[in-house]
Amino acid sequence: MISDFSPITAPSPRYKTRQIYGDGEMAELTRTFDWSKTPLGPIDTWPDVLLTTVNLLLATRHPMFLWWGPELIQFYNDGYRPSIREDKHPKAVGQRGKECWPEIWHLIGSQIEAVMTQGESTWARNALVPIYRNGKLEDVYWTYSYSPVRDSEGNICGTLVTCSETTEEVLGEQRLRQSEARFRSLIEQANVGFVIGDLVGNLTYLNPTMLGTLGYTVEEVQAGLVRWRDLTPPEYAEVDARAVQQLQEFGIAQPYEKAYLTKEGGKVPLLIGAAMLAATDGHPTEVAAFAVDLSELKRAEGALRQSEKLAAVGRLASSIAHEINNPLEAVTNLLYLIDTESIPEEVKSYVRLAQQELARVANITTQTLRFHRQSTNARTAFLAQIIEGVLALFHGRLVNANIEVERQYHDASPVLCYEGDIRQVFTNLLSNAMDATSSGGKIIVREKNATDWRTGERGVRITIADTGHGMSAQTRKMIFDPFFTTKGFTGTGLGLWVSAEILDKHHAKVSIRSRQQQPGQGTVFSIFFPVKGVLESAGNEPTSPQPHSVEK
Repeated sequence: MISDFSPITAPSPRYKTRQIYGDGEMAELTRTFDWSKTPLGPIDTWPDVLLTTVNLLLATRHPMFLWWGPELIQFYNDGYRPSIREDKHPKAVGQRGKECWPEIWHLIGSQIEAVMTQGESTWARNALVPIYRNGKLEDVYWTYSYSPVRDSEGNICGTLVTCSETTEEVLGEQRLRQSEARFRSLIEQANVGFVIGDLVGNLTYLNPTMLGTLGYTVEEVQAGLVRWRDLTPPEYAEVDARAVQQLQEFGIAQPYEKAYLTKEGGKVPLLIGAAMLAATDGHPTEVAAFAVDLSELKRAEGALRQSEKLAAVGRLASSIAHEINNPLEAVTNLLYLIDTESIPEEVKSYVRLAQQELARVANITTQTLRFHRQSTNARTAFLAQIIEGVLALFHGRLVNANIEVERQYHDASPVLCYEGDIRQVFTNLLSNAMDATSSGGKIIVREKNATDWRTGERGVRITIADTGHGMSAQTRKMIFDPFFTTKGFTGTGLGLWVSAEILDKHHAKVSIRSRQQQPGQGTVFSIFFPVKGVLESAGNEPTSPQPHSVEK
């Protein structure tokens, strides 16, 4: 009986033949190559360690390369052959290393020398080692190791290279990083909110826009202090539940309106759209949501509704004013007839007082009709006359608020303008001045000819000053922005924005001074109107102004 530990019998003589084994391309090329023309000599003369190493290399499917002897004569296998292409294959077989790789010898020469002289192994991952192939020098990335090959006495005879070309992997990672960088830059700089979280309610990322909208910091998000459900007011629980159901069924939720709570407790109206993100690297599935702040849109909708209401009121007021004119004229005529009759002087004084009040009513109806009827053509008009029409409408409000109006008119020239638009500007400015001025205060209105010292252009300067509470520097910067208001729910934030557009159309220039402390508390709007400010855009010859009859 033969023991399991019996020595293996000596191989038959046919296994002692010194030959190259294998049936691959490189095994055949190595067998048929004329090695006698190299420092190695014929295969029969090779040392055992070389023959063994070459057969091992050729039998391995992993890319391998061998430099042998002081001349660094080259061998490589089928796994390595595709990396060098036809630029170096097959002439690289049996070639000296330095002759084959002149383009990279400055990179690898010292590493090979360290292996051959000191037995110092080398390992590199995804290293850039450009080689000449496909007719040009290409950037090629490698993960490789250089190891010494020793004979039975420990002498270093060669350098064995185990390697993999990782060019596609490296370039793929670079493209992925670039794509991620572009995407992150897009998200970080977007003026749309972006949120990432899970269906349980944990939030892992809010972009800067969303952080700014809600008032949180990156650190608070990273600490888990910001949760999806905590941001949502209770009244939106139902629409959120429907969105979660859509996400689970279809992977996407149709956009819907809701609101988020800010850190300070305020509500921000939003348009939300969400989609499921595929799970990666063992992480659970997440949800990405885009959020568009609807605050400006909601304010615009409110302003539009208010504007529509005001337009309807304007049309109604115009209709009422038109209907009042007929009986008003009849009453005026009757009072005139009474005044011509022989009646006591005391009665006549009452008649004349009634005539004065009716004249004021007639003036109010005329101004009301002018507000509604905007001319499509520019005409020359006296600005003081327009201001007086506005003050006539505000007469009752001024009396009730106990605000004095001081007029300083200096027979200024008429200005080419769209009268209805300018009337709207003065209405906004005077209304704001009355809102800012407390009982017993004063509003000063000044009109005079002026010259723009920058251009030398002639014009008219209108000054509207009040003794009100004044404005801060920050408020002055924002008063012409749409929807900015200091009046809370009673203001639309559109009056001065529209006024700025009108003044720009008339090429008018505005300067503002304001002070919140005594002495000199209040605000001054100074507007320079060029005499021919809208001549080019008017398209028609200006019509003549009405007689300049205003209170001095």
